[in-house]
Amino acid sequence: MAEGELKRALGFWPAWAMCLGLVTCSTTLMMLSMGFGDLGAGFTVTHLLALAYIILVCLAFSELATMYPKASSLELFTSKALGRLAGITVGLWYGFKDIFGFPAESTICGIILEHYFPQVPWWGWALLVLTIFMIVNMLGIVVAGYAQLALLIIMISSYLAIGVISFVVGTPNWDYLSQTFFSPPASELYPGTPPGLPSAMVLMLMGVWLFIGMEVAAPLAEEIKNPARTIPLAMTTSMVTLFAVEQFTGLSWAASVPREVLLSEPYHVGVAEYLLGPAGGVWFAVISLMATGTTINAVMAGATRVLYGMSRDGYLPKVFGWLHPRFRTPWGSLGILYALMVIVIVSAATFLGTEAPFKLALSCSFVFTVIYLIMFMNVIALRIKRPQDPRPFKMGGPFKAPILAIVGAIATLLILIYTVAPPYGSVDILIYGGVYSIVLFLVAVAIYYVKARKLPSKSESLTP
Repeated sequence: MAEGELKRALGFWPAWAMCLGLVTCSTTLMMLSMGFGDLGAGFTVTHLLALAYIILVCLAFSELATMYPKASSLELFTSKALGRLAGITVGLWYGFKDIFGFPAESTICGIILEHYFPQVPWWGWALLVLTIFMIVNMLGIVVAGYAQLALLIIMISSYLAIGVISFVVGTPNWDYLSQTFFSPPASELYPGTPPGLPSAMVLMLMGVWLFIGMEVAAPLAEEIKNPARTIPLAMTTSMVTLFAVEQFTGLSWAASVPREVLLSEPYHVGVAEYLLGPAGGVWFAVISLMATGTTINAVMAGATRVLYGMSRDGYLPKVFGWLHPRFRTPWGSLGILYALMVIVIVSAATFLGTEAPFKLALSCSFVFTVIYLIMFMNVIALRIKRPQDPRPFKMGGPFKAPILAIVGAIATLLILIYTVAPPYGSVDILIYGGVYSIVLFLVAVAIYYVKARKLPSKSESLTP
């Protein structure tokens, strides 16, 4: 193996588990509880629309990642398609997004765990889990992948078990499911939204959040065996699996658990406590700890590889690209991202309130969705600008008119407009996500004019 190269060691199942790792988190369980609590079975409409959208996203990432299987992934795709400044911007958005998104996860997990184990404050739990899984990633991606798979088996089993318990122990209201599926009620989370399709649509950022994370396979492309087959298969099958599990669990909750329990803290732990008493609450408190662990595992594995790739390309300082000589993992990026996350967690303990999990998760979902829009634009632009580059996987459509990518871009714009703009959307989310995006864009401009313009053209210097 050449100096500076990552190990190609991930097969299908570890990659599949890593795709799910960022998705199966505590805030996902929270969103599932809130979504089905808000609309009942009407949230299935939101969930179906989000699944259709995320499959398009999977196909776009699969085409791009198999064209250019590099750790810099999103930054590389965008640089080749839209120019170097756009590439640096997207790389920074993706590489650093979780230093702001993680307070959402740590807050909900910490509140839950502190409730049952008050000897340690919530920020202590968050720091402990962060540290453990940072070490797991530093030991090597194979360790991270199989650790992810083991945790996912336990978590998915718990999802299914609580669903069965809801139907058996609870008193399912089948009429309520039927009624709310065909006629979703007015959203309580977004006051003023009329019943029906508008309420289902305004929750789309919540629906998208239930799938966010599958793109982790793109920055791991250099470490995946047979990426042309593994990446699209792992992405799409993991999302379909997740949809089925979440639907079973969410519908069981909507049928058997009062709406006020689903919409109140501590959300999914409150559901387990309602069904099984204190023991059930403790069970799902532990599951939340594991869920947070899988999130950090995938975050560290994916985001740090983007920063590693940008350093290797000369955009970021060399410390971001330093690999441990034995484990061949990017210890430089891991250490820096870990330090930034610690700062944000401590700040969250000081300044954020109980709305932090919901608001920060939606803000992170907003940033992801903007990135997905650019990925669709990349597919379209590369079909036109670089038709000669090999495409081991193609997402479909005529070569210079990729219909699915065009549909995906239009769908992204509709989601963003409906969820963050008046009259029904949350302008707060637009402000939070917008400020984050603008600040990092300005950093990208500085990098571009100070360093990047002196480097060889990415579109010419890098081969697929």
